[in-house]
Amino acid sequence: MTFDVVVIGAGFGGLTAANHAALGGVKPLVLEAGSDDLYMCNSRVATGALHVAFRSPEDSEDDLYQAIMDQTSATARTDVARMVAENAQATIDWMRDEGCDFMQHPRRSYGLPMMAPGRAMRAGLDWEKSGPNLFLQALGEKLGARGGELRRGARVSSLLIEGGAVIGVVLEGGERIAAKAVVIADGGFQADRELIGKHITADPAKIRQRNTQTGRGDGLRMAMEIGAATLGLDKFYGHVLSRDALDNEKLWPYPQIDVICAKGMVVTPDGKRFADEGLGGIYMTNAIAGLADPLSATAVFDSSVWEDARESDIVPPNPALVENGGTVLQADMLDELAAKAGLDAAGLAATVEEFNGLIRAGSAPALSPARTTKTYPAHMFEKPPYYAIPLCAGITVTSGGVAVDGRARVLDTTGVPIPGLYAAGSVVGGLEGGPGAGYVGGLIKAFGIGRIAGREIVSKIAG
Repeated sequence: MTFDVVVIGAGFGGLTAANHAALGGVKPLVLEAGSDDLYMCNSRVATGALHVAFRSPEDSEDDLYQAIMDQTSATARTDVARMVAENAQATIDWMRDEGCDFMQHPRRSYGLPMMAPGRAMRAGLDWEKSGPNLFLQALGEKLGARGGELRRGARVSSLLIEGGAVIGVVLEGGERIAAKAVVIADGGFQADRELIGKHITADPAKIRQRNTQTGRGDGLRMAMEIGAATLGLDKFYGHVLSRDALDNEKLWPYPQIDVICAKGMVVTPDGKRFADEGLGGIYMTNAIAGLADPLSATAVFDSSVWEDARESDIVPPNPALVENGGTVLQADMLDELAAKAGLDAAGLAATVEEFNGLIRAGSAPALSPARTTKTYPAHMFEKPPYYAIPLCAGITVTSGGVAVDGRARVLDTTGVPIPGLYAAGSVVGGLEGGPGAGYVGGLIKAFGIGRIAGREIVSKIAG
């Protein structure tokens, strides 16, 4: 069986690449491991915020490029960052043309477009009536109308190689499918415990899979087997969750505890801080996952932070966390709180005293670890009762993956494109990560790079 292009994965990245290929007169086949009509994938359950490093995709190209470099501490590949920035406006325009509606979320002040309809502002997983799920279905239908094919229940096991070029794929059952190009778009490797244990955390069983557990790294492995380079495998996008989310399905993906951590402090059992809370929830989630014991972190804060949590984020943790069975410990005295939370009382008291003193003096950055205040001002512990929430890291999707150039072509370990092989979406490395676990945006990686991959294939085949 021969197609012009085979796309591995039917999430947003894969379906975007396939639709653009079909629009250019190329015949695509999309292979999806999930067998259900509503097969699970991260795209289907996404919240739907479309941004470029927390900037509107309709901002200027230069501003978006700089935002990517700032977010990643200049570790992003410049050609990939420029590709995403240059094509952001065209990407959102195409989505609108394809029938995707956008809205402003009532609890988001960044002015970022969100795919409509939005999710309900409640705890737990919510996707059936959301914009991302509806648009994913629409892209699948449009693919068929354009002469493409989506085959469910088809898991790819390896790439076909001839003369150093990728010429197709092999399915698990042994079927070989030839193609002039292959796009890997099967997501990250967050659901593979072996891989995340090697690259991200000491104990994969102690972090919460904040995803559909379909990102197993198949595409990453296949690409590496034929010599593809990888970038930034040590970072991921995720959010801080209640430790109870490990066993309570109502506590993921929301409510997240990011803002509480950012305004209070996060400590280990010795009562000491271990990371810069002011860098935000994605950074803190990576820091928690990187602990020797990823279940040893606790958020500590006072009543002013807890009251603020009634208005923060899409699903405010106050009261959603308590209402859905999450642990929130409370005490009028810090030593009493330490006893309830299993923290060293003397260590916590010393940490709070230093924390309050430097904030009072306007010198919070001088704390060790440093406490930046640019985005999240630090709050003094001065208004009892005091609170503690046992935490866990929630991993949504890995940030790193295969190296690509500014045309979505997969690169080998010498930096040379592997003929016939492209990648889109979360399998792509080199756009996110860096020392601050910089997040550029899963949807823009999927739609933006998927669009480029599809158009590049059309140009290659037509040429």
